[in-house]
Amino acid sequence: MKLLDCTLRDGGYVNDWKWGKQTAHDIVRLLTEAGVDFVEVGFLRNVEIFNENITVANRIEELNTFLPKSKRNCMYSAMAMRSNYDVSKLSPYSGEGIEIIRVTAHEYDIEEGIAFAEKVQKLGYKVSINPINIMGYTDAQILSIIANVNMVHPWQFCIVDTFGSMKNHDLDRIVGIVDKILSNDIQLGLHLHENMSLGCSLSQRFVEKELQRPISIDGSLMGMGRNPGNLPLELISNYLNEYKQ
Repeated sequence: MKLLDCTLRDGGYVNDWKWGKQTAHDIVRLLTEAGVDFVEVGFLRNVEIFNENITVANRIEELNTFLPKSKRNCMYSAMAMRSNYDVSKLSPYSGEGIEIIRVTAHEYDIEEGIAFAEKVQKLGYKVSINPINIMGYTDAQILSIIANVNMVHPWQFCIVDTFGSMKNHDLDRIVGIVDKILSNDIQLGLHLHENMSLGCSLSQRFVEKELQRPISIDGSLMGMGRNPGNLPLELISNYLNEYKQ
């Protein structure tokens, strides 16, 4: 069971990713010291010029400037959307710095997104495939996506409830479909939003399933993100500390 903090990436929708270099660096450092397993440092996007006070960049080397000197047991990630990032800008993984790239795509370009993820994976990164708004897919479409994901065989597949419309029975249905078809050695992630104030409840339900594969849950500090925000990292952390030692 792992936790991923996406404050500097998803939380950036609130402040246009204008964290300030020192604040961004401090957030990564303190999350690392707190024992968070994965920290997402920002977005890879096609931008004219890198601004060291904004956690959006053209190149992985630029996002790596926000990392602390000591990574302890933490791993770092960045997110790239297939439709707004030129993968030719991405350097091969050097063995240091950000080693996870989370690839996201819409329903209309999901096949291109999976192909994009395969290109990223060939550069040596651990890849997570995160289709936007899984609640917008039929069961048949989810099965088709997972079949294609298995062919690429990424490090992780993530269930993303983009609009916070997931309820308990939706989580049970989708996790059941994905877990049954997804290759056993691919990790499963969950990304929730608080539109119905169910993020913490759904995350606990996900944990209690005790799936026979590594799982991770996304959260952000104080739930920071597009209104009404993400799953608050503090809530799921407290739950895991208390009940899942």
